[in-house]
Amino acid sequence: MDPIVCTWTSTLPEGRFTVWPDGCRDLIAVIPNNKPATLLCSGLDSSPRRLVCRSDTLFVGVRLAAGVSFPWERKQPEYKREDFVLAQNQISQFDGWEMESLCGDAFDELVSVVDRFASPAPVWVPECLEALRSGRVPRTIPLSERSVRRKLAETTGAPPSYWRSLARVRQAGLALVQSDAPLASIAADFGFSDQPHMSREIRRWFGLTPLALRDNREQAIRRLTAPDVFQGPQVRSMMY
Repeated sequence: MDPIVCTWTSTLPEGRFTVWPDGCRDLIAVIPNNKPATLLCSGLDSSPRRLVCRSDTLFVGVRLAAGVSFPWERKQPEYKREDFVLAQNQISQFDGWEMESLCGDAFDELVSVVDRFASPAPVWVPECLEALRSGRVPRTIPLSERSVRRKLAETTGAPPSYWRSLARVRQAGLALVQSDAPLASIAADFGFSDQPHMSREIRRWFGLTPLALRDNREQAIRRLTAPDVFQGPQVRSMMY
């Protein structure tokens, strides 16, 4: 199984920014303008991630499939919920943004780390996640339901309830911004007990109300259609 979902880059100016959970961990080179880079593996998010950029900052990332493991976390799966700094190193000194050469060097370094140290997820993990997303029962996983719950938490760093909740809120959020259907109708379509239940979950995961999502449709659609843990490997490059 390919450990890489996709590669991506994002350039952010000085300020505060929010990243929504997508179920993926990322190996990221964080490169402030004219300062040393930080190489880190992000943890699983269960709420919006708040970024503070103190200067123009380039982020170059490799998005990892669920269940990919590194040596430092195999015996401590809870580490997958925390950011882990791998190195402090100077990738490049430059004046302005030399995007092509800088990104090329950073991508090579990140992919090299994955190739050298990462272990792919077991083959049953994608089927299990798809089953949780779609609400069906996985047919070919040679494990009991209890074993699946335990092994999924050990392998991915989060239990089935995390993945089921994340899949549902991302699906509901996308349906919400792609239509003008009543909120109560969307809540019912995706199995929420009522509209307030859906609103609480959207606020928990995205930090916004359903109406605020609709007020920012273009940005929400872009975020919710980007490659995530439920789409499987895309191996394509994105620019945020």
